[in-house]
Amino acid sequence: MRLVMIANPGTKRCEFFRHQAAAWKGELTLEVVPWAEVIARDGCLDDLAPFDAPAIVRLESPGKDDTVTRLLLEAGVRDNPTEPAWDWRAQTLPKGLLLRPGLLYRGFRRVLRGLRQAFEARPHLRPTACPLAIAAMFDKTVTAWKLKRRGVPVPPMLPPAPDSTIFLLELKELADWPRVYVKLNTGSSATGMVVLHIPADDTPIWGLTTLQQMDGQFYNTRRVRTIRNADLQVALQFLWDEGVIIQRGIPMAQINGRNFDVRVVCVYGQPVATIFRLSHLPITNLHLGGRRGDYRSCRATIPTRAWLDALDHASEAAQSFDAAIAGVDLVFECGYHHHYILEVNAFGDFFPGWLDPSGRSIPQIELDAFAERLA
Repeated sequence: MRLVMIANPGTKRCEFFRHQAAAWKGELTLEVVPWAEVIARDGCLDDLAPFDAPAIVRLESPGKDDTVTRLLLEAGVRDNPTEPAWDWRAQTLPKGLLLRPGLLYRGFRRVLRGLRQAFEARPHLRPTACPLAIAAMFDKTVTAWKLKRRGVPVPPMLPPAPDSTIFLLELKELADWPRVYVKLNTGSSATGMVVLHIPADDTPIWGLTTLQQMDGQFYNTRRVRTIRNADLQVALQFLWDEGVIIQRGIPMAQINGRNFDVRVVCVYGQPVATIFRLSHLPITNLHLGGRRGDYRSCRATIPTRAWLDALDHASEAAQSFDAAIAGVDLVFECGYHHHYILEVNAFGDFFPGWLDPSGRSIPQIELDAFAERLA
């Protein structure tokens, strides 16, 4: 089997997949094409030799590479003629800086559109995901409405008010929404999120976030902090300007006194891995202090019917997109009477150290599935 992966060489994700592919039991030839080469061409694959011969093509995350970030911002400008000229290639990128996330997504979407055209012109290539499906999964609002139309349970949503000031005033009227998640519509890994807490009395609304403003710019940090008053207002307005999705906070079921959700990794729509993420915070991401829960003990706390129904919806969420791989975020409400699909992640399969009962990592499970499709 020949596999071409568009990735950022040297990043943890890319090198982890390489390592797992080298240990895979089947015959495999793996070539890596840097995202930088593809983005500069707006997804055009002409004159890129690895794409001339038959291959499976895997798109890996374009994150964790400053050069690629600059090129995506530049592509975003090409996609919007009204965007002021700027030398993005010379832009400094301090660690954690959230620089024009809306423009960054626009550039990524432009490149993905170009890749879709390139794949259509090359029937000898078999992409593991339609590039437009990846673009849709990165848009949280598009994803939520897509799932809702299919009858997959998603948290209730609010349309954004004209600005964050009006929004905060409106929130005080929502007596049954004590917690609200305001998320950057095209963010990932809890980037650009404020979890709002709405007291029942006249106490001001306050929020939890990883956002930190410094010198007039916003950074994403690994420290979850409380913000109030003017700091909250400014943070929300930043998100407003870049595009947000607003969802009701689900009263999360707990395991041993900790909130939890579940990442369900699906391959061709079928769950192959379930990772429990536990935290004392309403944000469970592992890089923000959440921890993986032991599967057996965590699973034992969930009624079987509730678990099976939730997995069915996770599978249906994954099948809603033309993609072989999807990481579906699932949350149970207290009491396990309801569950909700929070997000569908195009690159939600990165869990080093996880093995199935037969000793396979997630990349090796994926490779087995690719090979089976070729047989």
